[in-house]
Amino acid sequence: MRLAKILILSITLLIMSCSSKNQTATNTRPDNLAVEGISVPLNVHSRVPTLSWHANVDEQTHYQIQVATSVTALIEGQPDLWDSGKTESSRSINIGYKGKALANRQKAHWRVRVWSRANWLESDWSEISHWEMGLTTNSAWSAKWIMANSPEASALSPQVSQWIWNAASDQNPQKTRPEYIVKKLQEQPTATLLRRQFSIDKKVVGARLHSTAAGYYEVFINGKKVDSRIIDPGQTDYEERILYNTDAVESLITSGDNVIAAHLGSGWYNEEIAFSKPDKNLSYGQPKLIAQLEIVFDDGSSKTVSTDNSWYWHTSPVLKEGLFSGELFDQRYALDNWMTKTDTELSDAWQNVKSLQSWPTKSLEPQLLQPVRIADKLVAERILSPRKDVWVFDFGQNFTGIPELNLALLDLEEGQAVYLKYAEWIDDDGNISQKSGGAAPKLKQTDAYIAGKTNPQKWRPTFTWHGFRYVEVVGLKSKPELDALNAYLVRSDVPVSGHFSSSDDMINKVHDMALWGYQSNLISVPFDCPIRERAGWTGDAHAALVTGNYNFNLENFWSKYLGDFRTSTYVAPTVVPGRRSQGGKFDWAVAEIIIAWEHYRHHGDITVLADQYDSLQEYMNAGQVELNNNMIRTGYGDWCDPVREPGMARVGGRCTPQHTSHVVTSSALFAHGADLMAKISQALGKNTQQVFYKQLFESVKNQFNEEVFDHNTGHYGSQTADAMAIAFGFVPKDMQQQVADKLNEDVVVNWGGHASVGALGQTYLYRALSDYGYVDTAFNIFKAEGYPGYPYLINELNATTLWERKGGFKPKEKLTLEDAPGRSLNHPFHSGYDGWFYEGLGGIRPFKDTVGFQTFQLKPVFPSSLNAVDVSYNTGYGKIESRWRRANNQIIWDFVIPQNTKATVFLPNQEPRMYKPGKHTVVFEN
Repeated sequence: MRLAKILILSITLLIMSCSSKNQTATNTRPDNLAVEGISVPLNVHSRVPTLSWHANVDEQTHYQIQVATSVTALIEGQPDLWDSGKTESSRSINIGYKGKALANRQKAHWRVRVWSRANWLESDWSEISHWEMGLTTNSAWSAKWIMANSPEASALSPQVSQWIWNAASDQNPQKTRPEYIVKKLQEQPTATLLRRQFSIDKKVVGARLHSTAAGYYEVFINGKKVDSRIIDPGQTDYEERILYNTDAVESLITSGDNVIAAHLGSGWYNEEIAFSKPDKNLSYGQPKLIAQLEIVFDDGSSKTVSTDNSWYWHTSPVLKEGLFSGELFDQRYALDNWMTKTDTELSDAWQNVKSLQSWPTKSLEPQLLQPVRIADKLVAERILSPRKDVWVFDFGQNFTGIPELNLALLDLEEGQAVYLKYAEWIDDDGNISQKSGGAAPKLKQTDAYIAGKTNPQKWRPTFTWHGFRYVEVVGLKSKPELDALNAYLVRSDVPVSGHFSSSDDMINKVHDMALWGYQSNLISVPFDCPIRERAGWTGDAHAALVTGNYNFNLENFWSKYLGDFRTSTYVAPTVVPGRRSQGGKFDWAVAEIIIAWEHYRHHGDITVLADQYDSLQEYMNAGQVELNNNMIRTGYGDWCDPVREPGMARVGGRCTPQHTSHVVTSSALFAHGADLMAKISQALGKNTQQVFYKQLFESVKNQFNEEVFDHNTGHYGSQTADAMAIAFGFVPKDMQQQVADKLNEDVVVNWGGHASVGALGQTYLYRALSDYGYVDTAFNIFKAEGYPGYPYLINELNATTLWERKGGFKPKEKLTLEDAPGRSLNHPFHSGYDGWFYEGLGGIRPFKDTVGFQTFQLKPVFPSSLNAVDVSYNTGYGKIESRWRRANNQIIWDFVIPQNTKATVFLPNQEPRMYKPGKHTVVFEN
């Protein structure tokens, strides 16, 4: 061990010496400037926008921010909006602007420089960046909301009727949907085309298009789409707020005649079938558009082109569209050059729009979260043919996406329809089953393309997306080629922030399952599943929170979702946003507090806590009313924990917990919420509330220990209960090892090395084991063979994402459609374990109360049967890297600490040690 210590010291000093020489040799300057988490946002509303940068020094001691109305003013040293002066602080993320009030549309130019402890000199100024204020008040909008004056449904041709049958009926031909579902689909109008011509006779030097829809939309100028966004804007409580976009479009505007056009679909705004009933319509109304194009000319003058009653509308070739039903497109009704023709070239079918006198929402807010975009392309692995002229494409991966028909390969005749149906599962003959979509949505996923005389090279739907691995294709006259149908993953375009890989193939597959499931459900809201509900269930959000936070930069995504809590009509809501919610489930709705706190811990934005505080208090106040002898006795519990044997009847039905009751999870999570509220109150300087919430935590904790802890068995009764008690600080210090011992025993002895946790326990189980010496037990859960293990899920059930209820399906030798699973096969709320791959195997973890990973821990564990791990995580300060490998009875551990941060490093049998920025290598026996 002495030799190892010497080796550690020598390698580290050598690297630190090189790092120091490199630092003093050049005078670096800050970069990676961002405002509100975006490089150059164009529609900021906050009065106190947050500013961030990479300092590019090992330790920043001071910073100076300058903000001005022009670049010239900054260069000349005249920051007329704000000069922070030399400010003592090491922070470089989410620093609040403290300058003059900014007006609508105002552009603010800014730069920053820093001082380093290494030489006490200031850096060069950063490059100048800027942000723009949006239309921060309703009165700044001169545009009117518009919509089709008299929307029309398409004729019920045989092709349309077949699509309706596919969307509205069960797979079994003997079962039909209620008549009102069929009638609703028949009456559904087409999507809407909208346009307005305008003329330009001066040189354009700037143009901003502010636009959005009550529904989904895409917008074009002179035939070119202004952005690659799809299924946009993100879902909100539409009567409260709708998110809008601002695009720089000066490059799209030409001299002479121009056309601004839009394609408008239903989206969540007019989803009136899947979960509606004759007496309960969840629709907000007919889709609507608002757009305000503001153009600035070289002579200083300006022109505004806004939505009003001078716009025209036309029926779309998208004859039917819906989130749950899918899309029907008829190329025979496609209009040539409708986005570029002059008004005089239009047919009489174009009609004036209806202009609304009042808004359909209380406010328009900037869409600062990343929009949904097309991501990875997937290629089918094989084509099956379970029946004559039925072709099933297998993409080898369950995911959320859209198809792309390669029409050039299909040789379609005019009027020929190609029907696509989507599924997560097939039987042994290759027949798809849509049963995993459940009975809750009254529609099934299906698209159709009807060929025209001439057809484009490719086609994909515009206003829908699907959850699937398999696509059934019907309507072709011969077997298609493998590349006749491709698909694309779609998700919110959040940056990837984490990487995990290991030497163990099974562990990598388990990680990939979590990753595919999580990103498949990022569609502006953290959904529960892509095939059935597509709802922002709050319990699902916090169950998988740690997985999302390490794999993706969700800074603006969570800010938006927290806003959905604020606009919800319920206290302690189970679903946000939307009209399918209810309240009073405290083990679910505690998500609001956990997400707010973890957002602060990861990103250091105190304004998020301040903005959310009143809403957080509403939850806590409601929970206190619900307390019965200091325990909450309602909730969902540890949802979807495993039954003992596959196919076994579930006591209580659905996903009712079998091992951890709702009393345990609701009380434990409410106490945890109180503890976090004390910390949030402290961060905001609310000392009275801090004391109150700390006392509330103690009261619930004490009663929890009194009721749930069993002195005869020495623990809390289930894996989830034990793990939560350890994680939330319920267990007295002198009993923590005892409870961990009993937890280990339950895993190893009672469950044969498997976890028995449901969705809520996943996040806490593995740390509760590995932090108390049971590293191999935690690791081997992922390797344990047989039900309910991960090898069973992957190898026996052929899963590529996490199933909602793997115990609800019993494999057999020959699988038919009657055996199809009836629950979602892509449910990321079981993925909370993935956080342990980062915090445990990689050892990257924050301290309990540190902010933004400026100080953090490196504390990996080393399972005896694992040979190597490679983990990284991008923070606001830079990338943390941790990779280790075994060699010659030693562990070689390389790690990188970003500039302007420091880490406390933990090694086996050694005292923790603080490390500064740089690349480090340690070698020790293990």
